[in-house]
Amino acid sequence: MTYSQRLTHGNASDIIYLEHQIGIAEEELAKAEEEQRAYESDLHQLRTSTAAPSTSGTNVSNEQELVDKLNRLQSMMKDIRTRLTNLQDDLGKLED
Repeated sequence: MTYSQRLTHGNASDIIYLEHQIGIAEEELAKAEEEQRAYESDLHQLRTSTAAPSTSGTNVSNEQELVDKLNRLQSMMKDIRTRLTNLQDDLGKLED
C-alpha cells in the first residue's frame, strides 16, 4: 500500500470515528436537554404548588436540590456542546 493510500485510508477511518463520536455527543446532549426540561417542569410545579407554602422546609430543600441538579446538568451540557464543537471542527479539518 502506498503512502497516499495509507493516508487516505487513515483519514477515512478518522472521519468515521469522528462522525461516530459526534453522534454520541448529539445523543448525550438530546438526553440532557430532555432531563433539563423535566427538572425545570418539576421546579416550576414545586414553586407554584398551592398545596403547601413555599417556605416549608421540605419545599425549600426540594427546590434547592432541583436547582443544584439543574446547575450540574447545565454545566454538563456546556461541556458536551464544547466537545461537540471541537469534534465538528476536527471533522471539518479532515474533510478539507
